[in-house]
Amino acid sequence: MDETCGGCRFFKVSRERDDGRLGECRLSKVMGVFHEGMRACPSFSRVGAESIEPSHGSSGSSRAPARVFSTPSAAPSRVSASTLAAVLGNLSGEQLRAVLSDALCLACMSQGTDLGRAWSAGELLLAPREDELKPKQVPLEAFFHKLVMIRDNLRVMEQKVNSHEHLQDGEKLDLQRQVSLAYLAVARLAGGFLERGSGVGAAGEAAELLRTLRLEAERQSLTARAPALGERWSGGEARYVRDSETITETIELFFHRLCVLRDRLMGLEALLGAHPHVGPDEADAMCGYIRRCYGSLTSFNVLFRDREDYFTSNR
Repeated sequence: MDETCGGCRFFKVSRERDDGRLGECRLSKVMGVFHEGMRACPSFSRVGAESIEPSHGSSGSSRAPARVFSTPSAAPSRVSASTLAAVLGNLSGEQLRAVLSDALCLACMSQGTDLGRAWSAGELLLAPREDELKPKQVPLEAFFHKLVMIRDNLRVMEQKVNSHEHLQDGEKLDLQRQVSLAYLAVARLAGGFLERGSGVGAAGEAAELLRTLRLEAERQSLTARAPALGERWSGGEARYVRDSETITETIELFFHRLCVLRDRLMGLEALLGAHPHVGPDEADAMCGYIRRCYGSLTSFNVLFRDREDYFTSNR
C-alpha cells in the first residue's frame, strides 16, 4: 500500500475535489494545503494506528525506519540573543551600519560571487569526518550543469504557469514567488561557497553572527521537516578545488543549501498539486519538471541519513 498523505492519520481534510481530497498536515510537516496523493514524509502513520511511530508497509519494504521527529546528527548553530546584543553593542554606528548592509546584501545575493570560467575546471570534494572514509567527488563542471538543468526545467514550468488561461494574475504572482525562491536557492547552492566574511575584530565577529542568524532563519522557513545529515558526514568538509585555489567550508553548510533547494522545490510542487484552478493533469505535467529537478540531484543522496529524504524523479 502506497504511503501517501491521504492515508496518514495526520492528514486533515479541508475540502473535496473531483480528483481527490485536499488537506493540511496536523504536524505542520508541510505548510499550506496539499493533495492527498502527495508522497508521505517520514512521519507517516496509517489511519487507525495506535502508535505515533510511522508505519512502512510490509515487512519486505526496503525503506529504512525513521522516527516521527528526526533529529539532525549535529545540532545546527544558533545565535543567542544575549551574544548578539553584546557583539553588536561593541560596534560604532558606522561599523553597525556597514555590517548590517553587508549582511542584507548577502541575504539577497546582490553582492557578486562570480563563478565565471575559472571554477568550471575544478572539483567539488565532499569529505567525511574520518579520513579513511571515501569522499564524494563531483567535477564542478558537472555540478554546475546539474544546476543549469534545474534552472531550465523551472523556466519551462514558469512559462506554463504564466500562460495558464485559468490563473488570474495574482495567482500567477503567488506561484512566481515560490519559483523565485527556488531560483535563489539554485544560485546560492552554486556560489554560496564564495561568500566572504567582512571586517576584522568586533566587526568580523558580528558579521559571522549575522550570517549564522540568516542560516537559522532559513531553517525556520522550511515548509517540510529538515532532513538529517548522515552520521559519517557530520563534521566533514566540502572543498572546492581548482588549480591555484581551494576553498573549504563545513559540509553542514553545503548540506544546508542543498536542503533549502529541496524544500523550495517541494513547496512549489505542493502548491501546484493542490491549486484549485490548475487541473490535475496540468498540475502533474507541471510537476513533472520539478521531478526532473529532483533527478538532477540524486548524486547527493549519499549525504542524507534517511532514505525517505532522497531525491528521486519517481514520485
